[in-house]
Amino acid sequence: MAGLKWILFFMCVAGSHLSEASPVFRTALVVQAGQNISLTCNLTSSGDITWYVLRSDQLLHLLTVTWSKLDGAMVTTDSSRIKSKADKENSPGSLEIIEVEEKDAGLYFCSKRCEGTVCFNRGIHLAINGKIKIH
Repeated sequence: MAGLKWILFFMCVAGSHLSEASPVFRTALVVQAGQNISLTCNLTSSGDITWYVLRSDQLLHLLTVTWSKLDGAMVTTDSSRIKSKADKENSPGSLEIIEVEEKDAGLYFCSKRCEGTVCFNRGIHLAINGKIKIH
């Protein structure tokens, strides 16, 4: 599992199979505890989109959005504070975190299947009150 985490992290940072590849780190998004935030996934929503967070050397699955022609978007998550917003299939989606807490700091990214491989967006560093919690 540790090897997978580093591979995913490297892909996010180095730009392998990304829609906007760039080896340059982005500036951290710094928010205050208690704020609601929205992180945009630059991958279109045709097919399943999965959000992850890398924090303290742990890769955590946050949620998966599955599209159905009958039901629209179906979101699977274990947290009531984490939601997904996608207006329609084939549009960029977003991850919404309600009342951000210090433990939410980390590197967030989304993924989906792309022509026989898996694509990732560039990671979004989230810092709470200026403290980045990536080790």
